[in-house]
Amino acid sequence: ILAELAGTRQLIVFAAEALIGLNPKDGNLLWRTPMKTALGRHVTTPVVWKDLVIVASHQIGLVATRVIRTGAGFTAAEAWVNKDAAMNFSSPVVVQDHLYGLGPAKNFICVALTDGKIAWEETGIVQTSADRAETAFLVAGQNVLALTDTGELVLFAATSESYRELGRTQVCGNTWCNPAYVDGRLVLRDARELLCSEVTTKKP
Repeated sequence: ILAELAGTRQLIVFAAEALIGLNPKDGNLLWRTPMKTALGRHVTTPVVWKDLVIVASHQIGLVATRVIRTGAGFTAAEAWVNKDAAMNFSSPVVVQDHLYGLGPAKNFICVALTDGKIAWEETGIVQTSADRAETAFLVAGQNVLALTDTGELVLFAATSESYRELGRTQVCGNTWCNPAYVDGRLVLRDARELLCSEVTTKKP
């Protein structure tokens, strides 16, 4: 992803053996912090909040790395880690100062970005086994849209107080694909077809 950290636009890469920051103009390395696992792979997309880069995988857990400028260069150091919030395949999203994603017990979780502590968790939404569970998350204003791997679309409030579901519907078959949202329409794909669903609010 492209993001601004310590006043500098950077390309943030979560590679198989490290989290790195690159100069997007010439590819030169700005900073690097090792993150190697026995599985030899990382899947989730990094997210940036203030001076933190947050990444996750099955073995390392949910990890926040603080990137600051030191002299002519940069320093990257671990700010916090939460293994109880490890995310395997599903990339989380950020709304204000909390992160929302799919935890290791196929549970929806809300995590405070200040310290990495879980604010709430909700189980019973994802039915796939924990080692294969996948959900795609999209920010929709002050809400989050979640597309589960069984094709169910769930809308919940982006609040740290508790899990508050606003609606759900079956939109497609089994899927591990991330949908795209634009102008009230959700474009998604399952094993059979590419389709577009209109997302609207209920009229009173």
